[in-house]
Amino acid sequence: SNERCHGGLYRNVATLGDKCKSVKEGILLKQTSSFQRWKRRYFKLRGRTLYYAKDCKSLIFDEVDLSDASVAETSTKNINNSFTVITPFRKLMLCAESRKEMEDWIGALKSVQKWETYEASQFNMEHFSGMHNWYACSHARPTFCNVCREALPGVTSHGLSCEVCKFKAHKRCAVRSTNNCKWTTLASIGNEIIEDEEGVSMPHQWLEGNLPVSAKCVVCDKNCGSVRRLQDWRCLWCKAIVHNSCKEQMGKVCPLGQCRVSIIPPTALNSIDSDGFWKPTSASCSSPLLVLVNSKSGDNQGVKFLRKFKQLLNPAQVFDLMNGGPELGLRLFQKFVTFRILVCGGDGSVGWVLSELDKLNLHKQCQLGVLPLGTGNDLARVLGWGGLCDDDAQLLQILEKLERATPKMLDRWSVMTYEVPVYSLSLSLFVFQVHITQYADSVASHLAKILDSDKHSDVISSAKYEFTGIIFRMYSILMSPLFPCNIQVVPAGSVPNQESGGSSPGEGGGESGSDGKTYRSKEQLMLRANSLKKALRLCVSLCIPMTVCVYFCLLTIFTLNNILMYYCITCVLYILRQCSEKCVMNNYFGIGLDAKISLEFNNKRDEHPKKCSSRTKNMMWYGVLGTKELVQKTYKNLEQRVQLECDGVPMSLPSLQGLAVLNIPSYAGGINFWGGTKEDNNFGAPSFDDKKLEVVAVFGSMQMAMSRVINLQHHRIAQCRQVKITILGEEGVPVQVDGEAWIQPPGIVKIVHKNRAQMLTRDRAFESTLKSWEDKRKIDSYRTNRPRLNSQQSMEYLTEEECAQVQQLGIVADTLINK
Repeated sequence: SNERCHGGLYRNVATLGDKCKSVKEGILLKQTSSFQRWKRRYFKLRGRTLYYAKDCKSLIFDEVDLSDASVAETSTKNINNSFTVITPFRKLMLCAESRKEMEDWIGALKSVQKWETYEASQFNMEHFSGMHNWYACSHARPTFCNVCREALPGVTSHGLSCEVCKFKAHKRCAVRSTNNCKWTTLASIGNEIIEDEEGVSMPHQWLEGNLPVSAKCVVCDKNCGSVRRLQDWRCLWCKAIVHNSCKEQMGKVCPLGQCRVSIIPPTALNSIDSDGFWKPTSASCSSPLLVLVNSKSGDNQGVKFLRKFKQLLNPAQVFDLMNGGPELGLRLFQKFVTFRILVCGGDGSVGWVLSELDKLNLHKQCQLGVLPLGTGNDLARVLGWGGLCDDDAQLLQILEKLERATPKMLDRWSVMTYEVPVYSLSLSLFVFQVHITQYADSVASHLAKILDSDKHSDVISSAKYEFTGIIFRMYSILMSPLFPCNIQVVPAGSVPNQESGGSSPGEGGGESGSDGKTYRSKEQLMLRANSLKKALRLCVSLCIPMTVCVYFCLLTIFTLNNILMYYCITCVLYILRQCSEKCVMNNYFGIGLDAKISLEFNNKRDEHPKKCSSRTKNMMWYGVLGTKELVQKTYKNLEQRVQLECDGVPMSLPSLQGLAVLNIPSYAGGINFWGGTKEDNNFGAPSFDDKKLEVVAVFGSMQMAMSRVINLQHHRIAQCRQVKITILGEEGVPVQVDGEAWIQPPGIVKIVHKNRAQMLTRDRAFESTLKSWEDKRKIDSYRTNRPRLNSQQSMEYLTEEECAQVQQLGIVADTLINK
């Protein structure tokens, strides 16, 4: 039914049945026409109609016809994740919870316009090929609509712009625009493709008008464009600009411009196969570039970089980490022999991508570069890309530097954790140590008596005493409540001296483990000990000769000793095997003070995202939380709560508030916490590719602040290949890995080497040398190509006044020479 509403337009109202299937539905914020307030509404997209009501249980829904509708983001940065649905009769402004949800809604609205089935979880680049991605923006200079060719209205020329090809349109004209956005695959080029004897070639893709002020024609080198009308052309790939009259003189094949090494031409991407991977059809793409952008990084600066990369490269090679994660792009590129990755974000984004490379096992075929958009950006600093990049105008230069970058290996470390009640861990180790020490002393003394004495009574008494002690100790340990009753220990094939009366590996009813080996439990060990005890008593009671008795006593004692030792060792290994990988460390690990600051910051950001929405605000919060710890000193005397082992050697700790384990020489936003980059008498030079870790002590917030100004070295502890930290007490301690913090319960934390990743590093010395060489070539080329004129020709290029001055100079010079 239709009801007349404010403004003379008609408000469509409908009742929805349950039979009609929804393409997409969910809650969005809708801006009202009065006072521009935002209200929560439940939306359903069915066919080419968008319905909305107060909640999902409503019987009456307002409806919006999408037959002639267009969808656009509402601003350039679009921090609020809002978008506008524009129809000939009304404009609907909506806001989503996240950018991913917003893009899902925009994708669904576009799909119904083409009468296609929308599947948010399935990626298909050809699905929206050619369709423009609109966003609302302003223009500082006169701009014209590419549809109706008229000027955009207003002082700032407000209208819609495609984020990929920069196609301009009025809001009313967007729905009538042709689907001629930037090509992505071979199929999207259509009839314009160039075929010859050498194969398929890439043509120019031209867009008319709205050229920059300083634009010049590549053919005649004269100014192009106009502020009065839509004229002249620009190629979306090689960025060549030509006049209408010079367009025919341009070559038909597009050279792809300055970024040709990084661009994947649409002719190289035939289609996506059944496995979901791109099928590369051109050998020219020897090392394509995959761009992964975190759109939330840098106060939503990532959105600008996302659009700029789509303008410079093929949109099919640019992905948003906030919309599907890194797996989507990595899977599409998996069949390329080699490829490069550029991660635009912070250290967390880099770690996310590296972890995904672990899952897909792609470390050998890809190299990874970093464009710093986060807060700390420690890894980007070490790799030579700087601590900050917030100017999207520099992306062309960054791509050129990335092409000249050199690969270097980055060590990656597994952070293993084992969580147990503290009293179980400490008492277990204590019981092992006491029993093994006492048992070793007893065995040594009584074996000496058995071997040295000639008296039957001494031999038999020592054997009885030793045997009884062994059984008692074994029983006390096996029956100890400190160990789980269901632990399976001692591989059956590992018990030595089986000829001494023990059963064979296949006997005794051993249980089969998951790896196919047979393991013996506590009960079976007790049965074997009792059988040995009976055999020894039988030998003594039958008065077997002295040598045989001694020999049998020794075998028995050694057998029981091995059983006991195997059990003790197996229990220790059992604890260590329970260590599971908590996460992977790329930069650094911290426990105590710095981890507490990171944890509080993460909690603050989760509770109040708007208070931590920019790099400046984040640094301010870190400063406030660090200053608070100057007074509180929460983890004073942390050395009493943790034990440190480096390469298996226990380390004596001074009075401290935290520990930091470094893989790279940059910590907490650029601090060289190791205190130097060179080798000295005690330690080697720190490096991220030497399979070594640097362990330093954190004495307080003041020390961390001073490390930003001067190099402090008195807090160095060790340089090692493996770190083990035992957390004692009854309370957990905060730990952090690459800025992600949590509370670690009492137990064990081990840091061991995992693998290595290929990282692209910027070599500034090489760039400087290359620039000097290029400048020298330009000068030599100018000197070579400069026309050489004789004296008569030179005089013809001078004015009369300059000619008179030259003649006067010649007369004066001649006078001086003759004198």
